[in-house]
Amino acid sequence: MSTNVYNIVWADDQIDDILDEDTLQDLKEKGFNIIGCAHNGEELRSILEKRELIDAAIVDANFNESDQKIESEQDTSGLDYSRSLYLHKLNRAIPFFLFTGRNDELLKEKYANNPKFLVDFPRHKRWFNKTLPGEFNNMLDEIKKAVDETKTPSFIVRNKYKDELAAAKELSNETYDFILNFLIRDHNNTLQEIKEPFITVRRTIEKIFGECEKLNLIPPISYNLNGTVYYFQNGKYDGRYYSKQSNTTYQMTKPDLMPKPLACALSYITKITQDASHSKDQLNLKVNEYFDKTQDFLLVRSVVYILMDIIKWYDTTALNNDDEELNEQVLWYEI
Repeated sequence: MSTNVYNIVWADDQIDDILDEDTLQDLKEKGFNIIGCAHNGEELRSILEKRELIDAAIVDANFNESDQKIESEQDTSGLDYSRSLYLHKLNRAIPFFLFTGRNDELLKEKYANNPKFLVDFPRHKRWFNKTLPGEFNNMLDEIKKAVDETKTPSFIVRNKYKDELAAAKELSNETYDFILNFLIRDHNNTLQEIKEPFITVRRTIEKIFGECEKLNLIPPISYNLNGTVYYFQNGKYDGRYYSKQSNTTYQMTKPDLMPKPLACALSYITKITQDASHSKDQLNLKVNEYFDKTQDFLLVRSVVYILMDIIKWYDTTALNNDDEELNEQVLWYEI
């Protein structure tokens, strides 16, 4: 079975009946992720605005451009509208598949004077019948073939880094967007178009530390990034050295909470991105200025890929330690 995941949008006026829990689970097991459902053309157009996340679209002949109900079997305005989106808005970039209960003769007669219809939706290739056995699975097979042939950078990246992107999504939509954008640009060799990546990395580290504190994975020290990094590396935080607000010292009871190599890597990216927390007259490294001048993509890669590792660590650790009260009792104590 393919390890790829295919992001699908589906437009049908009866979509709520089609995609019940059993069908969604079956699709998931076969590698299909339904990321958008539309009852009419307007909803479909809105969903397609995020085209970079979509691998294919499934449409029915029996839905309208707006929310008006289709009354006639001869009415294929939904299909016509879908074709216009496919041809003009998307320039065929996303493959469309027709999945309909209308019989073949009716549609062939309807489009007898429009031979381009069969170019866009060749039977058994992009056009499948709901009422005939086996055609649903045949359509899924054809979707996989079409998408695999296209292999867009987004598709390649989303499948190569499924776990990392899933972890980023759990942290926040902003983190997910940043990581996905970085990976696509790295794939396309267009990293020079990323603006101030080190600031975003720094803010993400701050967010991870804040979430760790909310879960009581660490004591209340996340406001102090250097102290928090030291805590992960050495299992101890001493407020006398890292805080002007408190002299409290905390001891970690599980030194392996973050593996030492990962804690060392975390220290590196925290130091590299320190300028993001300072005013311009207090910049020690001037890392953004350096990147703008030198286009040192290796440096950016080293920082962002380590960040992805830290995000995965947080996601796994949070899943395994999600009891805030228990964490406060067993993961650390105040000296």
